[in-house]
Amino acid sequence: VVDNKITPNSKLSRDFNFSAAVAEFGMLLRDSEFKGTASFDHVLELASKNLGDDKNGYRNEFIGLVEAAKEIYK
Repeated sequence: VVDNKITPNSKLSRDFNFSAAVAEFGMLLRDSEFKGTASFDHVLELASKNLGDDKNGYRNEFIGLVEAAKEIYK
């Protein structure tokens, strides 16, 4: 038996939430039929709130890429 429980974002790890932002960004770039209500603004919000320990700066670099893509896809 598999429980179908919804876990609030606040209870999920920063890594999980950040990876969700990356996946959402990918769906936007591909104009996926499954993107639903995804948006560049939501990607930026989710990623920014879940930077965590970004010792190499990769997560901040990702945010920069999203901001650039947002300008291109206007």
